[in-house]
Amino acid sequence: MSYRDLRNFCEIMRALGYSRPISVENFRLPNFELVADISLWFAERYDPSSDISDNINEERDRVLFIKSICQLFLTKARIKLNPKKLYEANGYAVKELLKVATMLNKAMNASAVDEDELVSSNDFNMDSKLRNLKQARSLANEITETGAKLFDSLGKENDLRESREKALDFLDSISRNLGSNTEQEYIEKCIRDLVGGQSHQMDQMNEMIANLKQDEKELENKIQRRAAELDRTDKRLKGIEQVRPEFMDEYEKLEQEISQYYNQYIEKFRNLDYLEHQLDEYNRKEIEKKKENQKALKKIQEKYKVEEYKTFNEGNEDGIIKDEMGSTRTGFNKGNNVIGNIEGDDDDDDEDDEEDDSDAIGEDDDGEPINIESDEDDDEDGEEDDSDGNF
Repeated sequence: MSYRDLRNFCEIMRALGYSRPISVENFRLPNFELVADISLWFAERYDPSSDISDNINEERDRVLFIKSICQLFLTKARIKLNPKKLYEANGYAVKELLKVATMLNKAMNASAVDEDELVSSNDFNMDSKLRNLKQARSLANEITETGAKLFDSLGKENDLRESREKALDFLDSISRNLGSNTEQEYIEKCIRDLVGGQSHQMDQMNEMIANLKQDEKELENKIQRRAAELDRTDKRLKGIEQVRPEFMDEYEKLEQEISQYYNQYIEKFRNLDYLEHQLDEYNRKEIEKKKENQKALKKIQEKYKVEEYKTFNEGNEDGIIKDEMGSTRTGFNKGNNVIGNIEGDDDDDDEDDEEDDSDAIGEDDDGEPINIESDEDDDEDGEEDDSDGNF
């Protein structure tokens, strides 16, 4: 053990706050009480709930104490300590204790640094938290799985402890009774039992393999039969495809007839559609022509009515003038009333002619007279036909 390790150990113990002063001279000679006190302090500092007896009066108690310390740090801190060196309680024991002291010192320094950083930088960044969220979730899942495995292992600890204690007792009995063959015979018996069990399992596996091989052969034969059936079915299908059915001739003939009938149907349908279109065009033109004729007749009627009205007004004006001339001194038929005219009965003929002229006041393109009353009746009939929608 070097002087540097002793000095570092003393400084670390002072930094950890160990109450008892330690110097380099304390470990020049074996000092089991000091090593036991430091080990117990380490155990309480690391795990306050640990239950380790501090009784070191007898040799058996000291051995049990060293084993408990080594087992505690091995299972909980994963630090492997040499119990023989610890039991020597000299400079070599310091080398083992230095492992635990270094671990505790690093933990204390790390916690101090974390507290300083927490106090100095209180403004956490939200982005960094979100960035570490995935890692935190994975760690949480891992912790949960590890805890479940640990719980299962601890549940089996009672059975395992009994088996472990039996094994340790058996080893102790072997070490105490080296000249006896009882334990050796027991071991040989156990080994023979294990070999017999493994041989039985191997026979079962061989039997299972033989059964699987037989099943494999049966499956291969079945596959071959299915393949042969498939080949025969394919050949039969190809033969059926090459044979022309008896009804194909009649089918093709009927198909040609149907094609001809369909072409005729298409042709007649198109002709019918065209004729219906032409009929609609003809009816539309007739209706337009009839409307134009009606408008022309109305214009002619209005024209002749205006002319008749003008003629009637001119006749009235001529009669008034004649009356005025008869009433004058120098006028004709002064003071006398003249009845009749020179031509005599021609007045009645003139009236009949005027009535005929009033009935037929015009001629159409063919030279036939146009009857106003009949045209008006035709117009009324045409309007009634238009209103009924019958063309």
